[in-house]
Amino acid sequence: MFPATGTIGAATLTKQLGAWRPDGGPCPARRAPRPAYLALAEALRLLVLDGRVPVGTALPSERALAAHLDVSRTTVTAAYAELRDSGHLQSRQGARSVLTLPHSVPAEPADTGAEADLIRLNVAAPSAPDQIVHDGYRHALECAPPYLAGIGLYPGGIRALREAIARRYTDRGMPTTAEQVLVTSGAQHALRLVLDTLVHPGDRVLIEQPTHHGTILAIRRHNARPVAVGLHPEHGWDLDQLEAVVKQQNPRMIFTIADFHNPTGLLLDEAGRARLCEISARYRVPVVVDETMAELALDRPAPRPLASFAPRGAQIITIGSASKTVWAGLRVGWIRTETSPDSLTAARHDMDLAGAVFEQLAAGYALDHLGDFLPARLDSLRTARAVAADAVAEHLPGATTSAGVGGLCLWVTLPRPVGTATAAAAAGLGVRIAAGSAFGIDGALERNIRIPYSLPPDQLARAVELVGAAYRRATGGTTASPDLADQLVV
Repeated sequence: MFPATGTIGAATLTKQLGAWRPDGGPCPARRAPRPAYLALAEALRLLVLDGRVPVGTALPSERALAAHLDVSRTTVTAAYAELRDSGHLQSRQGARSVLTLPHSVPAEPADTGAEADLIRLNVAAPSAPDQIVHDGYRHALECAPPYLAGIGLYPGGIRALREAIARRYTDRGMPTTAEQVLVTSGAQHALRLVLDTLVHPGDRVLIEQPTHHGTILAIRRHNARPVAVGLHPEHGWDLDQLEAVVKQQNPRMIFTIADFHNPTGLLLDEAGRARLCEISARYRVPVVVDETMAELALDRPAPRPLASFAPRGAQIITIGSASKTVWAGLRVGWIRTETSPDSLTAARHDMDLAGAVFEQLAAGYALDHLGDFLPARLDSLRTARAVAADAVAEHLPGATTSAGVGGLCLWVTLPRPVGTATAAAAAGLGVRIAAGSAFGIDGALERNIRIPYSLPPDQLARAVELVGAAYRRATGGTTASPDLADQLVV
């Protein structure tokens, strides 16, 4: 039996599930296109797959959940049985059932596990540029002999990669030296290091809403408190509101994705960057900038890095990654600070000793050769984005998309607040997609879904078509405009 690491009450779980029923309402007016227990099981499975309810959480009793959901106990019993059969729930006589993940590991490189037949529309990451990666590892082998003579541990990262990262910043208008760079195992690892160094349990961390799901998980795992400031899908950042929240909440840190924001694709302009840096200086609050998407300019280039606008007294920490620009399989990221990142390097010893040398050498080569593959990649992303936008217009009538100008995602606002139900129904149709609530806190953003356009165009078009079918299931077969009650947010 998987040990329970926490519990969730029936009322809280009901709130997390949101509008899970096929018609999005509490009392179906017509027969659901599939049994209610399957819809409930899919919604519960999505909660654990998205990380909104952690693995190891003990679920409420069947009787208690049935009462809060206003369904029969038989429906909940069948849903729990479905989850047990799929390996997502373990039960024992006299104890609460506990959420788990299947233990079987898919064979590599082909995925033959439970997700093998699903279209992975929940992942915003491109495939590798084959030639550059091959050349990068060939370069790593050629450079290896001097490294092989040592123990191979470089806590700050190998100098060749740190110099390549520093050159990229310098080329983008922010002079940087290798001494200002700490290499990490991806941007998420970088954020964890920053949190360990700057933030104590219970501290507030100001974030945009929506924001990258992994950011919310990292803050909560650190036992800090995420405080959200809304990001408008067309106008972007309201820095007056952000400053007001800083005054009221006194956050320990501000986290922002200023370049082709994930998931909206929005871009903070120069005036906004300068204003955010001024806020950092005035209130003595560090700003952590995630630049993972900074190179993925589709409609217009990004301004200079945000840290280049910093006045005296501002503390700007920039994190980046090769995952979105080159390949997530390299697992290489970095932190850039105004001075030497000694405290961050020291914090790394509590997590790992150093990154893999060969991957760092290959990543450095790829960063120095972005011009050889990035223009073609951006052209293919523009094509895929157009395919995704056309498919949304055709299969999700009434939906709107954010005014993003780069990155890897369309942020879609649905006519009705059935994002979780749509994602659950899509899984039943063969598509894994992230509901908007994964990108916010406290169950917000139920009207949204995120559609990455990093898949091949044909597969992407088919995936959005299936998402449209899932939305129709979630709304009981209608895509009519919402009534006034659906549009009001109190």
